[in-house]
Amino acid sequence: MKNTADAREGSTGRSRIDMRAQSAWPSVFLLLIVSWSLIAVAQEPIAKTRPAYASADPAVEQTARLLNLDSELTRLASLQAQRATGAAPTMEEVTVRQQILESVQVCALQVDGVIAEIANEQSEISSLRTVLQNRRDRKVNRLTTSALLVGSGLGAGASATQFTSFSSTTQNVGDAVAVGSSVATIILSVLASRAQNGPLGRIESTPNMLAPLLGGTAVLRTYYPPVVMRYLQSVPPGEDPGRGTRMEQLIGEWNDAGRLSTTASAERTREISALTASGNSDAKVSIGDLTARLAMLGDVRGRVSLIKRDLATLVFYVHETSRYRIR
Repeated sequence: MKNTADAREGSTGRSRIDMRAQSAWPSVFLLLIVSWSLIAVAQEPIAKTRPAYASADPAVEQTARLLNLDSELTRLASLQAQRATGAAPTMEEVTVRQQILESVQVCALQVDGVIAEIANEQSEISSLRTVLQNRRDRKVNRLTTSALLVGSGLGAGASATQFTSFSSTTQNVGDAVAVGSSVATIILSVLASRAQNGPLGRIESTPNMLAPLLGGTAVLRTYYPPVVMRYLQSVPPGEDPGRGTRMEQLIGEWNDAGRLSTTASAERTREISALTASGNSDAKVSIGDLTARLAMLGDVRGRVSLIKRDLATLVFYVHETSRYRIR
């Protein structure tokens, strides 16, 4: 009987152990799942940090960084995420949007100021180039007319002395006149050809907007706001960084076009001096210098104007995201 009781107690104990083991299996299984999840997360590569307002258009992110609007856009995205769809925006959200739009407006006005200064300088340079071109054209016309008159008039006189009725002395004089007229025509033609370069001129007081970009000395109202300089010194979004920043691309285009020497030399120093001259009586510029300066100012003006395109992209992004949440 005693053995039978012991057997029953042993069977009961084993049953209890089996039941405890079965009840522990879900906990162990759950622990294994959590462990595997943690291991998988730990093994995943760390993604590149992107702002909370990450947009499909990289121009939005770059423009926000240039204007130091990362925190405002992140805050706006957080407030929009908290607001229920169809609910009216809160006063804080409206305030943040207003701050963003004000920053964009200030930047746009600064860009307009830079463009206005460039346009003012272009007007001054264009006027001086027109004056020099008129002087050149008058001088070339005088020399060309003189060469024609000398060549035709003296040539006709020399030919008239070659009649057989005249003495040999008269004919020799005519030959000398013919040779002289030929020499005079050649000299006048050479002078007319050299006059095509035009006279040199002096640039009066005017902004020199190329100076800060080429390492020259800025005068008068020559100034680029920090946001504009950061824009020119940044790589366009979506482009290969190997191509360089916007400013480096511009200088590369000028080098390829022959407007700037590719290496540091006395010629490059002279070119920069002519491209940035303003109110300096010692700096004389030619028509070619003024033409190159006008073209380079136009390049800078066009590149700076693209900031407003990116500003419009940023404003459109803020408008579209806010409108989506309101609907």
